[in-house]
Amino acid sequence: MFIAFSFSSQAQEYPEWQRLDVLSVNTEDPRANFHYYDSEADALTGEYKKSGNYKSLNGSWKFHFSEVPEERPEDFYKTTYDVRDWDDIEVPGDWQMQGYDFPLYVSAGFTFEINPPFVDTTYNPVGSYKRRFDLSYDDLMAGKDFYLHFGAVNSAFYVWINGKKVGYKEGTKTPAEFKITSYLKPGENSIAVEVYRWSSASYLEDQDFWRLSGIERDVYIYKTPKSRIKDFFVTPGLDENYDKGILDGYAVIDAESSRKNLQLNIKIWDDGKVISEITKPIGEAKNDTLKFQISGLDIKHWSAERPNLYSLTLSLNDTDKTLMATSANIGFRTSEIKGGQLLVNGKPILLKGVNRHEHDQNAGHVISHESMLQDIKLFKEYNINAVRNSHYPADPYWYELCDKYGIYMIDEANLESHGFGYDEDKTPANKPEFEKMHHDRIARMMQTNKNHPSIIIWSMGNEAGDGPAFIKNYHWLKKNDPSRPVQYERAERGKSFQEPHTDIIPWMYAGVDYIKENYLGKYPDRPFIWCEYAHGMGNSTGDLIDLWNFVYENPQVQGGFIWDWVDQGFVKTDENGKKYWAYGGDFGPDRYRHDANFVINGLVNPDRTPHPALYEVKDVYQNVEIRLKNKNAGTFTFDIENRFFFTNLNEYEITYDLIKDGQIVQVGAPITIDLVPQGSTLQKHIFKLEKGAEYFINFYVKTKNIGAILANGHVIAKKQIQLQEGNEVQLPIATSGKLRTKNKGENLTISNTDVEVIFDKETGELSAYNFKGKDLIKKGPKPDFWRAPIDNDFGNNFQKRAKAWKEATVNPKLIDFASEKEDGYVEVVTNYQLDSVSSTLKITYKIYENGTIEVGNDFQFNGDAEKLTSLPRFGNSMVLPLAYDNVEWYGRGPYENYWDRKTSAFVGIYKSSVEDLYVPYIRPQENGYRTDNRWVKLTDNKGNGIKFTGMPLVSFSALRNPTSDFDPGMEKAQRHTTDIKPKDAIYLNIDYKQMGVGGDNSWGAKTWEKYQLKPKNYSYTYFMEPIFE
Repeated sequence: MFIAFSFSSQAQEYPEWQRLDVLSVNTEDPRANFHYYDSEADALTGEYKKSGNYKSLNGSWKFHFSEVPEERPEDFYKTTYDVRDWDDIEVPGDWQMQGYDFPLYVSAGFTFEINPPFVDTTYNPVGSYKRRFDLSYDDLMAGKDFYLHFGAVNSAFYVWINGKKVGYKEGTKTPAEFKITSYLKPGENSIAVEVYRWSSASYLEDQDFWRLSGIERDVYIYKTPKSRIKDFFVTPGLDENYDKGILDGYAVIDAESSRKNLQLNIKIWDDGKVISEITKPIGEAKNDTLKFQISGLDIKHWSAERPNLYSLTLSLNDTDKTLMATSANIGFRTSEIKGGQLLVNGKPILLKGVNRHEHDQNAGHVISHESMLQDIKLFKEYNINAVRNSHYPADPYWYELCDKYGIYMIDEANLESHGFGYDEDKTPANKPEFEKMHHDRIARMMQTNKNHPSIIIWSMGNEAGDGPAFIKNYHWLKKNDPSRPVQYERAERGKSFQEPHTDIIPWMYAGVDYIKENYLGKYPDRPFIWCEYAHGMGNSTGDLIDLWNFVYENPQVQGGFIWDWVDQGFVKTDENGKKYWAYGGDFGPDRYRHDANFVINGLVNPDRTPHPALYEVKDVYQNVEIRLKNKNAGTFTFDIENRFFFTNLNEYEITYDLIKDGQIVQVGAPITIDLVPQGSTLQKHIFKLEKGAEYFINFYVKTKNIGAILANGHVIAKKQIQLQEGNEVQLPIATSGKLRTKNKGENLTISNTDVEVIFDKETGELSAYNFKGKDLIKKGPKPDFWRAPIDNDFGNNFQKRAKAWKEATVNPKLIDFASEKEDGYVEVVTNYQLDSVSSTLKITYKIYENGTIEVGNDFQFNGDAEKLTSLPRFGNSMVLPLAYDNVEWYGRGPYENYWDRKTSAFVGIYKSSVEDLYVPYIRPQENGYRTDNRWVKLTDNKGNGIKFTGMPLVSFSALRNPTSDFDPGMEKAQRHTTDIKPKDAIYLNIDYKQMGVGGDNSWGAKTWEKYQLKPKNYSYTYFMEPIFE
């Protein structure tokens, strides 16, 4: 890849948006996100929008769209320029989501030729915004200053007030503020904003998400007194014993020289009462920094488990008059690296996290407060205790929610230059001309969000190479905020930059073996925390339990952040009026490359409905573990472990269900256990178990009070333990009239007065299975070794490596068909040659007089195991009449589960319709599986149908579409849920097993070997039994 850096002294000839040396013009220094109030009482409410100091500019603006800068209306900012014929657009809003331009998605790389600081000018849209607002004469004459705030603008913009140019800012995800006092006038004012889709800033905004543009967060004006608190930074920590609270802080005072008696009053409030207060005279600290400290505080600590918050007020007073006041929610906690571990309040917490992009299925990067609260609620419901703001600072409200409800946060700078690659001679991190841009983004993140207790780690960016820019900013962060660790994923990976500059080893997608070889024992001073792991693309998130067993076995491995939280699909409508979620390649002209559905990696759909994998995440992330310690003559001893770090288990109640052969036979009364954090205890239960029956005990740990966000009775942890295995199934084979056999042409018919079974002697399959005049099977069973490739399969090229198994499924060669009448049954043996895998399959049918059919599959592998991949599946497929739409099964459920993703799916008896078994992954693929089944029933609305019983266990899926409908072939296709049109039949698989789904990553990692069907001999048996009420 050729990369030309064109920065030179001639940069002055170019506009700001094509320069590396100009990041802003006339902006205010970055400051903490706080608001201005006229009184302490108002500040305590936190209702800044009701303050007379706040004026929102959100809403409808006039808008003009230009495809290239040269076509933009250059004079539109003038007060005389008429924009009445322009369109209306909503602010905040991405213009691509409002009918202009088109969204683009690439995972890494740019949509224009790399030639910094220049970007493509043949297509670089410009959005011109304009609106009016009113200010009263009294407001302007009150001796206050006015500031204009933009929460986020993508990617660079100019602003004018009343025809006068105010300034310029680039860098999308941090605020820009301008002092506009001198530009305003009483009455009607005009504001004009010119936004560029791409700019020199875009070179450091190469994140794996949709490339959109516009004004993406709140726009407002606020006013302050001439003497004000310009900024403040507080670090509410704990003493060396992690007991008493200590508040260290400083305030930056911007004061008029005429003010002689200024004082800063600091108060800490708890439930409306002041628990500590100090007053500091400003004195010589005018226009400087005033430091303060309050120590020895009797407070409750903040953690994600116990997010205790206090209100902090700062009031700037002149004698007895309050000039202004502000407030913040603060939490007393520590975050540090000690003994090679990350400690919060002295405890080596585990980060059970997800990566979260800001995404709305309709609005793009504009996120409502309701959507943010919904995410928090889901985090809490599914045991997620941490979030990485990937890959940029989030909306201010997100921090408030994480503070309030308790979510550990890694806040990440808006800095990624992945498209340059990581070579030291290419990465901007090693280019002096880019150092200013790196620092601006990292510093603005820290300065804006520094007062939030939820932020326990700063991240300097993502996939942006490594070099002096990160080394310098690491030291800057450590100097300016020593209260938090700093991480950067690419740190110290280059040959020339080995000076330590990450406090945490956060290697993304590192496998267990890689960590063992390259981390354990080599970094005794630094913990390992995946910044990204368990890639959730499509049907994924396998082996999560194995990864977390590894975490619990290695104290320095302290968790990680699943990639990622939400599928980034946009609602789109097809030509038939049906809605679907679109992904990369579904928008824009063909000249732009895209990375298809690589943007669909979430644990939840774009509308936040959970994927089945999220239930597994909840189970693996839960904070209570229960094990069977021993059993002796009906006495069962269970080991209960409290994995919380700050919560006694007595805040929850534990119940259990005793399950016999899938049915609840005993319900345990709720109990409360006094169990300290990280403690364990033994509990005994006595059960009288019936011989031959299968027993499980299902434990549930539930909330017993209505919490801030979780309902009373919400299950925070559960565990199923098998107490006794059942006897092998022995089906009663009742007699029902002698069976007759009839050979005619290509068919073999076996029948009596109740049952008729017809075999096609050319294929070996059933062409009819009829009981009392009812068709049970239309076609099958058929040998099946294939599955519709999931995204992880495509990622490791499995669909090509394993194509021999697809050929064995599509073209099995029947080499022998034989039948024999025995006493009470007829045996039919079909032998298949599977040329593509040099193997054979024998399927043996025993048709009993009562209509039950025993099906035995015997696979003999004769091929070269070194040349063939694992089997995608080993099983039988068949087609059933659509009438048998009611499914009941005794196995794992209720939701979809796979060999390597079934820990959370308890064995039980479940019911569903065939339609509801379907999981509509945004790119259609294998779905809807259920494992470890004792039996499966499919019946019509009268209860008639067919039952399949495993000997001992089978896996199954039952869908309205065959595998081929979900299989695009050897290459991915641009397919969506609307391409899956249900057939008038049920396509059933009764399998020995299917390989796991994997998910360590989606671009090469294979399913773990323990979850693969290695090429070897396999056999399994099941019964097909008519059901008639």
